[in-house]
Amino acid sequence: MDRQGMDPQQMNRRTFVSAAVGLAGGVRLSRFANAWDTSHSSPEIDTFIRDRMDTYNIAGVSACLVKNDRMVWSNTYGFADLERELPMSLDWVQNICSISKTFTTTALMQLWEQGRFQLDDDVSSYMSFPVRNPAHPDIPITFRRLLTHRSSIRDGEWYGRMYLCGDPAVTLADWIEGYLQPGGRFYDVQENFQSWAPGDRWDYNNVAFGLLAYLVEQMSGENFADYCRTHIFEPLEMNHTSWYLAEVDVSRHVVPYTYVEDGEVRSPTWGGHPLGVILEGSGSTVPEGDGHHPSCAYNHPNFPDGFLRTSVRQLSWFARAYLNGGELDGRRILEESTIRQMLEPQTVEGSRTQGLTWYAQAPVRGREVWGHGGSDPGINTDIRLVPDQRIAAIAFINTWGGNPSQITQRLLEEATNF
Repeated sequence: MDRQGMDPQQMNRRTFVSAAVGLAGGVRLSRFANAWDTSHSSPEIDTFIRDRMDTYNIAGVSACLVKNDRMVWSNTYGFADLERELPMSLDWVQNICSISKTFTTTALMQLWEQGRFQLDDDVSSYMSFPVRNPAHPDIPITFRRLLTHRSSIRDGEWYGRMYLCGDPAVTLADWIEGYLQPGGRFYDVQENFQSWAPGDRWDYNNVAFGLLAYLVEQMSGENFADYCRTHIFEPLEMNHTSWYLAEVDVSRHVVPYTYVEDGEVRSPTWGGHPLGVILEGSGSTVPEGDGHHPSCAYNHPNFPDGFLRTSVRQLSWFARAYLNGGELDGRRILEESTIRQMLEPQTVEGSRTQGLTWYAQAPVRGREVWGHGGSDPGINTDIRLVPDQRIAAIAFINTWGGNPSQITQRLLEEATNF
């Protein structure tokens, strides 16, 4: 019950959107946080976001707009934690879902810059066992096919079963070897591979990015999480960013909520059924009763595809590095030519305009836009970049189904006003 004697699950939707404040207390900010401009406000944007929250029963939103290397607008709305009545914050961390793939790709492309591999190489050449679709053993699975969702690897039943509270007990290496190696603990020909050949079609795939992270480990000789900390997070001073819950302050972790209305569960599905909420001891569970149902802080052994924990503020530093041609305040994570190649359409039948992990989005005022979204139980996220204007928009939502791409699109449309 809240301090007014109201069960948070029964709170009026307007109550959520009325609590809009950041919680920066106690968080040590990077020197990059000085690139900050709070002189602009936008009642129109506030109204737009509050309307979205009301329509989709969203518990909390955190969003920002970056322009010319400065955060020119930001705001938070509603609650990060309904039970504790704690408002959303630019500095609280949450799972950013599939935006995580852009970090995994950044790590991989750093090794590409060093000449460790070529994009059209067979990945089996860099592993201790061959990775092959059993129905098409003579056709290689390449780095490019993994990065563009054309590998023919499939997210099978085991993938859906591995959402669990806390950090995974199974290592990335054990997961990938068990999933892709014949005889492995998680190996299933029908579940883990498509019937079509690598390169023939596009089908969104998560396990591919676990495999790419595994390849980073094989080529660099470093644990993937350690590699990212050393080569991405530390250069960008993303000091509160990690793949593991054990390495973040869980007391400042946004709670994911699944909303139920008239018995309808708003949740991503797996195998035709809603994932619902993730609970201790039971994994994915379909909640009962209308209202907002919290999940635990969960993770997955295939974490490089979608389980990075960071904040809107720290993700904005990553966006600024991309907009600055791969560097931020003199610290470089990629070459500008590499970013141009990543943000270049690949020839992929059956997809939206696919780059290397990134996607071309709807143009804004005639300008090219690239981005990536994310979705997991209780969470939706979105990031969009307008490279030639050095503009980025980010939105985090902690109730599934809220469509943050509507918010990032609106922010980009309003960018000329800042």
